[in-house]
Amino acid sequence: EQGFEVVEYRKVTAETLDEAMDYFAEAVTTNDFPSDGLVALYDDIAYGESLGTTAKFPRNAMAFKWADEMRDTRLLEIEWSPSRTGLINPVAIFEPVELEGTTVSRASVHNISIMKELKLGIGDTIRVYKANMIIPQIAENLTRSDNLVIPDQCPVCGGPAVIHHENDAEVLFCENPDCLAKKIKSLTLFVSRDAMNIDGLSEATIEKLLAKGMLHELSDLYHLSDYRDTIIRREGFGEKSYDKLIAALEASRSTTLPKFIYSLGISNIGLSNAKMICNCLLYTSDAADE
Repeated sequence: EQGFEVVEYRKVTAETLDEAMDYFAEAVTTNDFPSDGLVALYDDIAYGESLGTTAKFPRNAMAFKWADEMRDTRLLEIEWSPSRTGLINPVAIFEPVELEGTTVSRASVHNISIMKELKLGIGDTIRVYKANMIIPQIAENLTRSDNLVIPDQCPVCGGPAVIHHENDAEVLFCENPDCLAKKIKSLTLFVSRDAMNIDGLSEATIEKLLAKGMLHELSDLYHLSDYRDTIIRREGFGEKSYDKLIAALEASRSTTLPKFIYSLGISNIGLSNAKMICNCLLYTSDAADE
């Protein structure tokens, strides 16, 4: 009545609820917006609130989740992708399929334990879906040939790759502290928006600067002005781009402690953890002053 666009709804009774759910289950396939479920809610707000809650959920509503859309496809290869921590993640590459309105052709397998559990093999028929309608995942392996070979060398630096046990799971790690992949991922995290927010340094640009010997460690970022002429001559750069990059580097010198801690890429320390740590430090400091 106020002119707002609202999501379609239906008033139902106990007798018509199933019929309405069937209707929405059909409609979700043609709607121009994504939907991962349906909620049945009492329309009498006061009565609904009077029902109270359980330890986790309100009693005035029930949520139903649609079954995930799944497609069968063929596994083409496993790509081993190193991270900044040295973790080498197995990524499944498969024949492209349409899922939830987009074409997908790859999905993380997460760790060696999951790969072994699925008994993956090249050429296997796998069933894939999108978790929360976003992240491609392998639901099951229909043929389970189990013919994959776990590499014993890092695909980037050639250093030894060793299986570790973490949180009851087998994971593959590159043991080389000077692995180029670790440096690239570490620098990429450091300059990212949630970290030091240094605009103008994409992962591709960082790779090029590393290849030219301008970067070796994090502190080298703040000495890129030593290579002004070399950077300006690079394809895709110019004086204007260089000036913006240097300005972003200088601006990043003034940041918050949580962002700085997060930018260092300490294992198991995300931005929210860094904020919590800093709040604890602040509280401890104030208590000591008192």
